[in-house]
Amino acid sequence: MSNELIYEKKVLIRSEQVNMTRALRTSELFRLLEEASIAHTEQLGCTRHKTLDRGLLWVITRQQVRILDLPRYDEEITIRSWPGEMMHVFFPRIYEIWRGDTCLVQGEALWVLIDENERDIVDPEDYDIEIPGLPDAEDVFLPPIRMPAAEPVLRQDLAVRFSQVDINGHMNNTRYFDVIDDALGADFLAANRPRTVVANYLSELRAGDAFTLTGTASGTTWYFEGTADKPKFRVSIEF
Repeated sequence: MSNELIYEKKVLIRSEQVNMTRALRTSELFRLLEEASIAHTEQLGCTRHKTLDRGLLWVITRQQVRILDLPRYDEEITIRSWPGEMMHVFFPRIYEIWRGDTCLVQGEALWVLIDENERDIVDPEDYDIEIPGLPDAEDVFLPPIRMPAAEPVLRQDLAVRFSQVDINGHMNNTRYFDVIDDALGADFLAANRPRTVVANYLSELRAGDAFTLTGTASGTTWYFEGTADKPKFRVSIEF
């Protein structure tokens, strides 16, 4: 693909990116997709001089992936990503991961820019920021996660560690999946592969913040919520 609006990169899966089953960890899957987003955004001219150096931070509000198969240790994969048409303050982005001619993962995300000090979403037009969308790209509408009414079967009281905080000054969203993996445990994850993962990021968690992780199972889907003074994130994983 030669279109500049389509980003493409080959990646070799390393040992530190996989779990004990040698499959790519969910957190690393989302990290790879997000790194592709940032690299492509910079290629399209929206560099840190237009964002970070002006006190603007890129954050994700919602994302989802459909996993047909997980990349594995020592495999070479190709990540492809392209932007959709901007929707006011939202920057849609679409993803694919391929193993040769086989598509392994498809996904979408909605990105926004926030003010580093106020922590509020900004209007990109106020900063003359625009990212062209790929013509005829599919629309990205990601509905909110509805938590089931049933009582949680899993509950853990946790705190944000310094090592979990990223350049934006909050717990990196990919680290939520490590916390969830730890809660589900090795035996469950060795026997069950995630097929659809949906995430809603509702509010920030900062270094030292205490929060409670709850998990509820409904059929083959697990629903997780991280709550402090209010819900901070929600994740659903269909296995």
